Amino acid sequence: MKKILSVLIALTLCMGLMLPMVASAETDVAKVIAEAQNMTWDELLAKAKEEIGDGELGIMSTTSRVINEQSFTELTGIKLAEGSNPNDSKIYELMEGEIGAGLYTADVILTQDSFMLVNKAVANGWVLNYVPKGLADIALESDLNPLVCTYNTRLFFYNNGGNKDMKPYTNVWQLTEPEFAGMEFKNPVDEKTSMNCLITMTSEKYQAKLAEAYKSYYGKEWVSDGTYMNIAYEWIHKFIMNCTFINKDSTIASDVAAGAPGSSGLFVFSKLRSVDTANMAGCYNDGIEGFAGFLYPIYIQIAANAKYPYTACLFVNYCTSVNGYTNVWGKDMGSYSVNPEAPISENAISYGDQPLAYWQDCTIVEDPVHVQNVYAFAYTQIAMWCASK
Repeated sequence: MKKILSVLIALTLCMGLMLPMVASAETDVAKVIAEAQNMTWDELLAKAKEEIGDGELGIMSTTSRVINEQSFTELTGIKLAEGSNPNDSKIYELMEGEIGAGLYTADVILTQDSFMLVNKAVANGWVLNYVPKGLADIALESDLNPLVCTYNTRLFFYNNGGNKDMKPYTNVWQLTEPEFAGMEFKNPVDEKTSMNCLITMTSEKYQAKLAEAYKSYYGKEWVSDGTYMNIAYEWIHKFIMNCTFINKDSTIASDVAAGAPGSSGLFVFSKLRSVDTANMAGCYNDGIEGFAGFLYPIYIQIAANAKYPYTACLFVNYCTSVNGYTNVWGKDMGSYSVNPEAPISENAISYGDQPLAYWQDCTIVEDPVHVQNVYAFAYTQIAMWCASK
């Protein structure tokens, strides 16, 4: 036992000796971030140009919108390296395998999944938070740490066959009934933002909305029979068993657009830009009781071992500015800036899009705090139901 204890102590000491090497690199970047938070755009631009010279800023992002974004280069003269666009799970594997090992992989990271961001990336010191000067005065405090770049919608859509009066879904409890089976949806085990929104649904706030919709649809109060922990788990289980899993949002959008009247799907709003929408309608336009879909954040962070931290801060500044949002996301529907001064475009409005506040009221908004609090039980339960399909 003493020998084992000695080995454990020695290993602990060795780990302790290695930590200052990582901490030193992080401290250098952290000092830059602390300085950058008090700098104007022009001051930061000057520092960034001096820092990067003819180099290229590295971007790793789960959203393809910012990969090789030319408007930033056109504005600043700063080049972007060929970006990396991994999925939700892969991006955290890359952070662990590269940043966690002290290897440079990118300067700026855009990622989803609040649970993994907080419990893996932030907890292990792989990323650092930067809030541009002035943004803290106008954005919601809850969106500042970790910093949200955009919110995005995943909504219920259906094919109306060209009949604008067709409104098959007026209540979310219909989606749990056999006659409405087949709505296409990405498996939430693979799509972490959907998993987090389903977990968020189990909060008291959304239990109340589901109970109100239940009473309206069935004409009676929901009463627990002991099968489910609360009303949200009943809806989640029945919806999962009733829907059809498809592995891509773009496929779901295409299936609904080209399908028979009544075909339906829950997919990201922005995918409408790539399909014929002549026969497409959104449940949010029909005043569906309960909720119209999901709203989830995309976060933007600085890599703890960024090669160009001033330039990384400049890019974050750009992405969260009115100009940056308009150039990168604002042309299409389904993305909403953390900056409340950045409006959605006329093109987005033509598709029926609305400002962020509208979606915050009629969707399940991913709640990172609630997700953290109940993740172990909720994830296990939902994943088990998904596996049983």
